Amino acid sequence: MHKDAVWETEDGVFLRVLVKPKSTLRKLISDIDDDMVVANLKSPAREGKANTELLKRMSKALGVSTANIKIIAGHKSREKTLLISEMELKDVVRKIEENAELDF
Repeated sequence: MHKDAVWETEDGVFLRVLVKPKSTLRKLISDIDDDMVVANLKSPAREGKANTELLKRMSKALGVSTANIKIIAGHKSREKTLLISEMELKDVVRKIEENAELDF
């Protein structure tokens, strides 16, 4: 992953995610590139359902509480920026790469 997709500050680790709501793919993370991580969700992009699913599934994939992951940009967009606290950059990258192969 490139610094444009994931970076760390004193606030925590930031992760750019492209969300694909109502996806038929069974993998949460289907692609990791230099700019962002592609996340497939079952929920539609209505009434915050996709955002809620994203936070729940990412917290499970990363092994942190949902309280430690926040959407800080892109609430109504497919392109989102997440802030992950209580984790280091290297651990986030490792967990994302590990979970790229797992079905949900």
